[in-house]
Amino acid sequence: MNNTYGELIKITTFGESHGLVIGAIIDGYFSNKYIIEKSIQEKLNLRKPFTSFFSTQRKELDKVKIFTGVFNSKTTGCPILLLIKNHDNKSLDYGNISKNFRPGHADITYQLKYNYRDFRGGGRSSARETACRVASGALFNAILFNKGILIRSYIKRIGFLKINFNYWNKILNRFFVNIFFLKELKEYINNIKNSSNASSAEIVTIVNGIKFGYGDPLYKKIESIISNYILSINAVKSIFFGINFKNKNSYSIKDEISKFGFLSNNNGGILGGITNGQPLVIKMLFKPTSSTSKSIKTIDNFFIELNSKTYGRHDPCVGLRAIPVVESMLSTIIINKILKNKIYE
Repeated sequence: MNNTYGELIKITTFGESHGLVIGAIIDGYFSNKYIIEKSIQEKLNLRKPFTSFFSTQRKELDKVKIFTGVFNSKTTGCPILLLIKNHDNKSLDYGNISKNFRPGHADITYQLKYNYRDFRGGGRSSARETACRVASGALFNAILFNKGILIRSYIKRIGFLKINFNYWNKILNRFFVNIFFLKELKEYINNIKNSSNASSAEIVTIVNGIKFGYGDPLYKKIESIISNYILSINAVKSIFFGINFKNKNSYSIKDEISKFGFLSNNNGGILGGITNGQPLVIKMLFKPTSSTSKSIKTIDNFFIELNSKTYGRHDPCVGLRAIPVVESMLSTIIINKILKNKIYE
């Protein structure tokens, strides 16, 4: 398995959905930087489960604890160890599928590749692992903010329901539970949940303050690196940069240039795999949650066909808690590019 990401600052995550703990080791981080658990916790609270009726009802505190690499609230330059305990892991919910493969999950691929698997909530393949990414990415927020880099995201669409962008401007794309004050959206998610179905979600992220020069042609283009990181997030099935070509003719994607700069941003801030100084515009599609309580055809470890149900607690739309994960992965990419390119020195 490959459990490490990052170029100069490397992050290794560990732990399983129903194990004792999950966590991360951050190696190569700056020394003499202030870090407090409270700032990391604020980001984790945006991702943690049981924040509303419309997320999984697994009641995890997601309380982070720093064990190494920090002294008197400042980093020492040594590896930083972050731990999060699992509290509400009801492994018995998965007893009925211990020998069955859940369609849409990594059960069958893990079994075929490793000849063994942790069936409790998907083990290592569970989206529970993304809490480690959020906690790690939170270390970079203050540094990026001080350099004028701002990462903001919003949910553009849930299933067939398009969300007005003006609502997201009002709530600053945070505290997602607030979106459920929108009656139409609340009813839509409620119907999905009550019918034991799940919904997809489209998320748009805009990164302001990015200077030119990130990315290396030809095989380490900035969009290639971003795609690698974003597609590693559970349930992400596609990613797109800039405009949607389906709604544009072939002559409108070129960004004209004046002496004052670009006149448009159809390419989403990237040309030739290198950032051009404009805001990055990234769109991602999250698939519907694979686990529902509906009976569905599958096979067991002996390749016998049967019908199976998943009784665990799951989100009707995983995209509703995905924004902190997306932004943490982007933060990791950007902080590594700052170090590598030394543009800001």
